[in-house]
Amino acid sequence: MKRLGRGLVGVLASVVILVGLAVVFSVGSGIFGEKVPERKDKQGETLVGRSILRAKDTKCISNLGQVRQAIETNKDPVDDVNPADLGSIGLSPDFLKCPIGKEPYTYDPSTGKVSCPHPGHEEY
Repeated sequence: MKRLGRGLVGVLASVVILVGLAVVFSVGSGIFGEKVPERKDKQGETLVGRSILRAKDTKCISNLGQVRQAIETNKDPVDDVNPADLGSIGLSPDFLKCPIGKEPYTYDPSTGKVSCPHPGHEEY
């Protein structure tokens, strides 16, 4: 009977520790002294949600880099003229919009500059 009691106490202690860790990581409560900063787009309530959004931020940076590279590749070599629109550079439509807000990227053909209009992505 003593062995059953020790095993049960060990399992309960493990469950309490796992639940505590789950609460800290899912809520982002700042128990360890730091709060997760709020995003400009007001998305991502939990620490996990913000981590997923950070990965999508990185995808947006990658998409913009590939779009900029495609613009340079499709530039007219004789007249040094940029493509008229993003649809003519030959990329999939998934590369031409923000992965978070699904807003299409803004493009200025006169300068060849492309940017993301999603809040917080202005510097990308």
